[in-house]
Amino acid sequence: MAIVRFSISMPAEVRDRIREHAADAGLDVSTFLAIAAQAQMDQQDRVREIFEPFQKARTEAEEQAGTGVWAGDDIEPTEGEQAEVDAILGSAPHNEAAA
Repeated sequence: MAIVRFSISMPAEVRDRIREHAADAGLDVSTFLAIAAQAQMDQQDRVREIFEPFQKARTEAEEQAGTGVWAGDDIEPTEGEQAEVDAILGSAPHNEAAA
């Protein structure tokens, strides 16, 4: 991987803190900033990946609003899933409540 140089601007206080933290970690400033930036980008990628299905579902639900059809209407939970929901809600087992 090619190493390229570019400059950034920041308040002097932030620069000084970066230098201190890099030195404490035994790293040069460039390596410290590259590691910090990569960690931030990785975190944002994970958050995006986690929330992408929810965003898609929300978009689909918004598109279906007013049509009387909602995403997931055709999904039936398994007995195990329903039992877990019932346990969380503290309600009678679903099949008993329907009886």
